[in-house]
Amino acid sequence: MHKEATTHEKSTHSSTKRSKRIVLGFLALAAIFIAATSSPLKDSKKTFTVVLDAGHGGKDPGNLGTGRFKTTEKDISLAVVMELGKYIQQNHPEVEIVYTRKTDIFPTLNERVVMANKANADLFISVHCNANDNKEAFGSETFVMGLHKSEESLKNAMRENASIYLEENYEKNYAGFDPKNPDTYIALSLRENIFLDQSLSLAKGVQDQFRTKVGRKDRGVKQAGYYVISFTNMPSVLVELGFLTNKTEEDYLQSEDGKVYMASAIYRAFRDFKEKSDKKTASKEAGNTETTTPKSDTGTVTTSKSEISYTEVAQGIKFQVQILTSSKAIPKKSSEFKGLDKVDEYFSGKVYKYMAGSTPDFQEAKDLQKKLREMGFKDAFIVAFKNGERMDLNEAIRQTTK
Repeated sequence: MHKEATTHEKSTHSSTKRSKRIVLGFLALAAIFIAATSSPLKDSKKTFTVVLDAGHGGKDPGNLGTGRFKTTEKDISLAVVMELGKYIQQNHPEVEIVYTRKTDIFPTLNERVVMANKANADLFISVHCNANDNKEAFGSETFVMGLHKSEESLKNAMRENASIYLEENYEKNYAGFDPKNPDTYIALSLRENIFLDQSLSLAKGVQDQFRTKVGRKDRGVKQAGYYVISFTNMPSVLVELGFLTNKTEEDYLQSEDGKVYMASAIYRAFRDFKEKSDKKTASKEAGNTETTTPKSDTGTVTTSKSEISYTEVAQGIKFQVQILTSSKAIPKKSSEFKGLDKVDEYFSGKVYKYMAGSTPDFQEAKDLQKKLREMGFKDAFIVAFKNGERMDLNEAIRQTTK
């Protein structure tokens, strides 16, 4: 009995250590990847950039049809993406379109995300086709980043992420990210996503258009750990047009009308999303009072090459800039903080998170975020708290700008 307990303890301990290694490696990959792919460059003549990603391509056909035709996911997704791009180009000359591929080539998942982040894009739309062992399954669904809520979503993410195995040196390029290991998706859920609300809004718009304008079965908006929408630094969605394993749906997606209708539905969702985005931008600009100098009662920010100092905000809603995440506590005097004289720590989701600054003014927080990124915290992002409790960033902005 004692030996069995000891063996079980060793097994549990080994499993825990393995999971921790995956989480640590994965978080390290995320930090390095975001820092390496972020770029402030954008065409000054364009006011909005969208990345259109046709799933799979080249040696990776993606999901296959029923076998009656030579239907491949890579061909359907490319046709719909090119049609979508045409609609955007015709109706929105102010929009810059970045295609991850325009032909039958195989950009790696890594390369697709790099393209989006280096373009400093405002939106990322990835188009795919589904498959299921149940040949009767049909309908359209749109995914945003997050922890899967069902076994089916997990299987979908694993299947799409398996493209990694077709890449050379994938073990090195995706250290800590194993598409077949469920622990990978637990680690993925630890990543913060400040664009989740916007992603959900676009995803809902896509599904509404599929249902009301094209008459497709609405399978809903879901969350899952797809690589390409988890490492992009912007609102991102992955659209599953339908099931190629369903004869009726395969016929529809193969047809020219089907491709045009699905592309036009995604376009209308894009159009509505951009209109809302433009209105918010105009509203913020109209409410800007020219100056962003910190007020004496909201926390003073002074900067030098190696130091930023702040005064604490006592209560209510405050914005801070998260700079680091670690599975282990980091000493406040650590060189990792690069001379910051005040850093706040909180523990959530089995991870230590470190923030700098404290202000009730979102614009001040944005200015601080910019300064911190210039100091080397390339993946710094804004978080919000109310009376010491973490809250939704968009809600915090709404409440403080009434």
